[in-house]
Amino acid sequence: MVYSQRINDAIRIAASVHEGQYRKGSSTPFIVHPMAVALITQKYVDDEDTFIAALLHDVLEDVPERIYSRTDMLRDFGADIVGIVEDVTEPDITEPTKEAWQERKQGYIDHLAEISDIRPLMVSCADKIHNMSEIIREHKNSGGAIWKAFHVSRSREIWFYETVLSVLQQKVLPLEAIEEYIEILTNLKKLR
Repeated sequence: MVYSQRINDAIRIAASVHEGQYRKGSSTPFIVHPMAVALITQKYVDDEDTFIAALLHDVLEDVPERIYSRTDMLRDFGADIVGIVEDVTEPDITEPTKEAWQERKQGYIDHLAEISDIRPLMVSCADKIHNMSEIIREHKNSGGAIWKAFHVSRSREIWFYETVLSVLQQKVLPLEAIEEYIEILTNLKKLR
C-alpha cells in the first residue's frame, strides 16, 4: 500500500482525538491500539479504506462528538470509511452492568453476522486480535488482576472472542487472519 495524504490525515486525526486516553487496565496510550489494528489489517488486506477505517475504528465509540463526530469523519473521509467504522462500532450502553454488557456484545455479534463486506470484518478481526494480544501482554505484567479491568468475568470475555471467531469463520476472510485469531485466542484461554 502506498502511504498517502489520506492515511497521513487519518493518523493525525486518530492521534489527536484519542489524546489523553489509555488502554483499559494499563498505562498504554490508546493510540497504540488503532495503529496496531491498522497494521494487522495491512498484513491481510491491501486496501487504503480498510487501513484508514482501522485507524479510526474506535472514534465513534470512544470519542465525544464535540471532539470529533460522525459528520467530521464523513467530511474528512467520506461515506465508505464512515460505513466501515459504523459496522464495527458497538452500541452505547448507559450503565456498565453485566446485562448491558451482554446486550451490547450480542448486538455487535448479530450485526457482524449480517455483514458481507470484507473491510469491516477485517477491521473487527484485527481489533480482536490486538485486544486479545494486549490482554496476554498485560497478564504477563499483572497476572490475573488484568481481568478486574473488565465489566464481566474472564469466562464472559472469552465467550465474546469465541463467538466473534465463529462469525468470522463463516465469512470470506484470509485464512491466515483466522489462523492468527485462533492462535491468540488459544493462548488467551490458557490465562487464569
